Amino acid sequence: MIEPRVYRAAFLPAVLALVLAMFSLEPQPPGVPLDLAADVLFQGDSAEETAARIARQQPDRRPGSPGDAAVADLVAARFAEHGFDVAIDEFEAGGEPLVNVIGTRSGSARERIAVIAARDADSVPDLSGSAADTAALLELAAALEGRAPEKTIVLASIDGSTVGDAGARQFAETVADRELIEAALVLSDVGAGDPDGPRLVAWSNDSERGSVGLDRTAGEALRSEFESVLGGEKASTQLAQLALPVGIGAQGVLLEHDIEAVRFSGSGVLPPDPEPSAADADRIGGIGRAVLQTVSAIDAAASLEHGPSSYVSVGRNLVPGWAVSVLALCLLLPACVASVDAFARARRRREPVGRWGSWLTARVVPFAVGLLVALVLV
Repeated sequence: MIEPRVYRAAFLPAVLALVLAMFSLEPQPPGVPLDLAADVLFQGDSAEETAARIARQQPDRRPGSPGDAAVADLVAARFAEHGFDVAIDEFEAGGEPLVNVIGTRSGSARERIAVIAARDADSVPDLSGSAADTAALLELAAALEGRAPEKTIVLASIDGSTVGDAGARQFAETVADRELIEAALVLSDVGAGDPDGPRLVAWSNDSERGSVGLDRTAGEALRSEFESVLGGEKASTQLAQLALPVGIGAQGVLLEHDIEAVRFSGSGVLPPDPEPSAADADRIGGIGRAVLQTVSAIDAAASLEHGPSSYVSVGRNLVPGWAVSVLALCLLLPACVASVDAFARARRRREPVGRWGSWLTARVVPFAVGLLVALVLV
């Protein structure tokens, strides 16, 4: 029998850790002021027409396919037409020759702002997905043509999004002056008309989280365009995500490579299912204008305030990751103390415990092997 006094006493550190977590609350860093006049430059109807033309002329845009290559040529030509310096980055993934198209427009400052959209698709014609994302990227290039940015603007049409985000990984590993990128804004399924509204996705593939200032700036830009915007996750959802970090989408790869990133998604965390038969021009226009506002705001600001490297948001406050870790460890203490106490009592009474150790080991090994395989493959 477990000694209840020992078990109850083991909760004392958890109580102290909870008090510590309460005192560690800090206000969320603010975003930067938006340039609301910037949104008039993005034409949603024009982007929707471009998306329809891409889907009609090149419906099959699987990674490395002729359709994928044809759209890459289109993007390169349009970038150059709008005054961007174009670079072609050829690489290979999944046994296919892939290409990222990078357009750069230099500013007077060294800092950089990147906007990224996937060009390939694993379905036909993926009108609301990569076709709309590519069209929105081209419309952003047109909107930025007549402006003299303070910071360097980088537009990236990436390949291999359906091959483990290979294009995003290639961009993160090879882009020039990566450490100078203040923010990377990812376009994702911008033509999908999810009735719940668009969403910002900012989770990475580890416990580190991106810039709070970037998240708040992008969130305010979306809310200026849409009546309904999916809000942040509950604290319990954030804790689960920190415990098992999985950053679905290109922003997860970018954050993993220490590039501050956020994904503007028209469909939520996952792609729409089933795929819409048409792109939503209002959704493309709204997200495109929100991205343009965010770019303009970051371009005009001195810097973005990051906040803690890991945190859980509670209302308007943040609980730093270190406080969450201390509380989690202290909550494990009672179970550990009770286990040791029960084991010691069983040994004193000469109860057989060896066979139960074998039973426990046999059930732990499969999970340990699964974790090891996941760490090796991811």
